[in-house]
Amino acid sequence: MESRLSLVLRNRLSELKRMSEAVSDWCRGNNISSAVEFHVNLALDEIISNVIRYGWKDSGEHQFNVRLSFLNDEVTVEVEDDATPFNPLEVPAPDLDLPLDARPVGGLGIHLVRQVMDGLEYRCFDGKNLLVMKKKITYA
Repeated sequence: MESRLSLVLRNRLSELKRMSEAVSDWCRGNNISSAVEFHVNLALDEIISNVIRYGWKDSGEHQFNVRLSFLNDEVTVEVEDDATPFNPLEVPAPDLDLPLDARPVGGLGIHLVRQVMDGLEYRCFDGKNLLVMKKKITYA
C-alpha cells in the first residue's frame, strides 16, 4: 500500500463518505489500527464539514485537498483549502462545566479534534488555509 494518500474533494457534504472510505482503505492497507483510523476519520469529518458549511461566502463549487502520509510511526493529515482564512486553533476551549443551554454555539468540534489528535498546526499562505494534524500510529 502507498504511504501517502491524496484526495481532491469538492465542497459538498456528500464528499465526506468518499473521503472516509478512502482514509479507511488507506489505513487498513498500511496496517494502521482501527483506533487510529477512527480518530483520523473523526477529526477529518469535523474539520471538513466545517470548511464545507462555513468556509466560503459564495455558493459556488470549490475544491480542496486532503493529504495523508506516515513516517516514523506518525500519521500526518493535511487539509488545504482556499476558503476564508480561519485559524481553528484560535478557537477557545469550551467551558464543559456550563449547562448545555448556557454554552455558546461552536467550539466543540475543534475541541474534539484537539482531544483525538496528537498535534495541530495552522498556516495561511497564498490565499490558502493549511491545517496539519498529527496522530501517533498504533498498528492493527
